[in-house]
Amino acid sequence: MTSRLKSDGHPPPSTWAASGHTRSERVLHAMARALTARPKTILVVWLILVAAATPFALRLPDVLSEQGASKLVPGTPPATTTADLNRAFPMHSERETVIVLSRWDRDEVSNRQLLGVLDGALAQYRAQPSIAESISAYTIYRDATVEFVRAQLDAAKLADTGPPTLTDRAILDGSIQAQQLPAAQADLLRAGLGADNATITRLAGQFVVAADWRDFPFDVPVRDVMSADGTTAIVVVRFAAGGPEPDIEHLRALTRSVINTAGKTAVQANITGELPLLQDTYDRADADIQVMEYAAYLVIMLVLLVFFRAVVPSVITVVVISLAMSVSQAWLYWLGHYVHLTQFTSTIMTFVMLGAGVDYSMLLSSRYRQERLLGHSIRDATVNATARSGESVLLAGAAVVLSFGATLLSPVDWIPPLGYGGLVGIPIILIAALTITPCLLMLLGDRFFAVGLKPLADMETTGLMARSLRRATRITAWCPLLVVLVFAAVTVPMAMIATSQSLSADPVALSPDTDAKTGSDVIVRTWGKGTLFPTVIGGRLPSGMVKDGTLTATGRSALNRLAEDLADDQGVQRVTDATHPFGTDLERPDLKLPASAIRNDYVARDGTTRIVVTLKGDPFSDDARATADRLSFELTEHKMPGLTVAGATAVDDRYNVELQRSFVQMVTIVAAGLLVLLTIALRSVLIPIRLILTIMMSNIWAIAITVMVYQVWLDKPVINDLPILLIILMMGLGMDYEIFLITRVRDLVRQGQDDVTATQNAVVDTGRVITAAGLVMAGSLGTMMLSSTLMLQQYGLGLGSAVLLDATLVRMFFVPASLLLFKRFNWWIPFVPRAQLASG
Repeated sequence: MTSRLKSDGHPPPSTWAASGHTRSERVLHAMARALTARPKTILVVWLILVAAATPFALRLPDVLSEQGASKLVPGTPPATTTADLNRAFPMHSERETVIVLSRWDRDEVSNRQLLGVLDGALAQYRAQPSIAESISAYTIYRDATVEFVRAQLDAAKLADTGPPTLTDRAILDGSIQAQQLPAAQADLLRAGLGADNATITRLAGQFVVAADWRDFPFDVPVRDVMSADGTTAIVVVRFAAGGPEPDIEHLRALTRSVINTAGKTAVQANITGELPLLQDTYDRADADIQVMEYAAYLVIMLVLLVFFRAVVPSVITVVVISLAMSVSQAWLYWLGHYVHLTQFTSTIMTFVMLGAGVDYSMLLSSRYRQERLLGHSIRDATVNATARSGESVLLAGAAVVLSFGATLLSPVDWIPPLGYGGLVGIPIILIAALTITPCLLMLLGDRFFAVGLKPLADMETTGLMARSLRRATRITAWCPLLVVLVFAAVTVPMAMIATSQSLSADPVALSPDTDAKTGSDVIVRTWGKGTLFPTVIGGRLPSGMVKDGTLTATGRSALNRLAEDLADDQGVQRVTDATHPFGTDLERPDLKLPASAIRNDYVARDGTTRIVVTLKGDPFSDDARATADRLSFELTEHKMPGLTVAGATAVDDRYNVELQRSFVQMVTIVAAGLLVLLTIALRSVLIPIRLILTIMMSNIWAIAITVMVYQVWLDKPVINDLPILLIILMMGLGMDYEIFLITRVRDLVRQGQDDVTATQNAVVDTGRVITAAGLVMAGSLGTMMLSSTLMLQQYGLGLGSAVLLDATLVRMFFVPASLLLFKRFNWWIPFVPRAQLASG
């Protein structure tokens, strides 16, 4: 093969060590020489690693947990209070699930009977460590009726007196006649005379099904489980604490079976709650992942085919990285036994490792082709490519690892698992690219580029893209200050868009269209969002207010005053507690709850109390947060220091505070780490600062694009985690392309070119590979937009947009313009003369 460029200033391999290259380049050169000496051995080692890792990689889902929807931050007051309430009232946890029955009719006996049959079906599982109890309009009417029967029999002094006698019946008839009870109630009382508890409960159930609930004999508060118009009913299913993970799909199947057996197919049943919403979202995401992965591989293959203009390198690159990913996943499986990893970790890392690995491998093979065009032998071309590109790859990989590593400091539970994924996955992918690719190039030589259209032609300096990039460099060279000002001018409105729109933490609004989402929407329309996401006040009552799980007179009086004052707040719809078990917005019915019910729901034996506050409007709004603050003030006014405001609003508010705090901390650490790393590697103070500011600019644009697409155009909420994830990940990933460009500029400056010429030549030399690498990464991350989950869609658009911006507009115009604007100051570093730059 002949070279069109006979000399590029590179010395022959034999004089490499004395040619003024950096220490890292010399180390990489020695490593490359060792790799090319035994390429088959290296590949065999990797094959053994992949074979050993694959069984464990396939088991990775076994150690992944599902990201919590509650967003509790460990150690914060809402999280501590929630843990205390779950301990004291174990059935009132995130495991509480709701069966929503819509297109239901209260006035039909068969529909009332349906609730009874469903309660009976659920009762079959109460003996097992699964379902603890179910509550519906049927059970409330039934239990109220049981209490009515007991009260009447007790009033006639006939309860628990053994088999009824004629005298007992006469006394009961006299009581019935004196109270002028309707015939149905009279029959029920007569049937219950002398019956055991199970019989009375069964008779009460029959009575309830036959009765008209619109004109029930006594007041029964069922508004929490049945809509005012009687067309929607819910069944609250509470699972036992410490039992197995609730089987939501079994609950769905059971409900459908009861409905079908009863012939009530017109009734729509949906299972919802925090746990079903979470499981449905992740089940949908899991189903989408396979489609997203296929799409990612397709996009990557298309980009590689266009870039290499050959089939073999495209296939080899994808296969190599895919195999290396199995080793990363095996290590994550091992790590998952010791640290918390989530399904979200696996999803994000799959696309990050795929994109980054292909980018690194592609950069090496592209540089090999350039070295061959310069006339170097296969081995020298492989060694030179590894040494020269390896430094850029290592620097880019180190930036990504540093960015992921900083996430370990976050107290927000879904963020650190990303750090573990990056710390394990990226180094393995990096090692694979720096070892497997050179070995394949050494073994295959130019056959690596087989089956293509002139794949070994000089595509970097000729062709449409090269001409376009030269024109772009002339524009930036003509007036670099103008280019920088244009980017700054665009960034200002983008920043206003990114920061002016409210982001959402509403798990229902952000959920895909699933069974649980449909059920939640029904509840929100019927009872309001505050009912679905209540505020809960919990903690220990002061001494003397509770004795053995029962409120004392002092405690009842104090708690009653507190509940009524809380209910008077303009943002509160109602308060439910031990003194108002049916809510402060209803007159107290004659029905009395047994002490055991109060103890199970509102006051525990150790004095822990539970107060449920239903807020007006959206519980995730600023108004709701202000209301929660006022509730905290009320607790102070009532001298209840042991009580704390928790629940959806308080948890979300604290989550946002901790998220922002950890975000500032992580960005500071990553920025400081990158400044030190890049300053040492690039021997420059100004360039690392500019690189970080450039990444922040791209992120602002990407966030604004996502907000405009989803919030402005599609009228959908944007998840509040987006800016955090985007900026933290892109501080590492987005740095790759600028590092590739800057290191090329530095190399050309070392060869004696002036700053303007070096910058222009570097943009052209790296333009094709950076554009392709950006398309690979954007294509990999962007395929998350194919998910039916709004969260992944927005992550895909945000990350994909940021990568594309960095690899195209920013790299083609802003980076060269800023380099040309500062010229010789780009390479200034204290105590190091510019003349020593070339010496490394």
